Amino acid sequence: MIETRAAPVAGRSTGADPSDPGFAVYVHWPFCLAKCPYCDFNSHVRAAPIDEDRFVAAMRAEITHRAAATPGRVVHSIFFGGGTPSLMRPQTVQRI
Repeated sequence: MIETRAAPVAGRSTGADPSDPGFAVYVHWPFCLAKCPYCDFNSHVRAAPIDEDRFVAAMRAEITHRAAATPGRVVHSIFFGGGTPSLMRPQTVQRI
């Protein structure tokens, strides 16, 4: 899941409009090694290995879709959350 939203960027604007707070992208990695008892995020423990190629393909398709809905916006921050995004291989992060 990708959520696109304006995110405040301290001390700078992102374009001609000084009130523009910037543009951030949140990439949700829903997988964990264990489900923490306090966590109510959309996250899942997998017994089988995660098909990271399939995840990347789906994520890139959604990024393309969302980019078409937000033309001209410049991304200033990308946040990875979840789940446990540190479980991703570095190559997966790079491809996203």
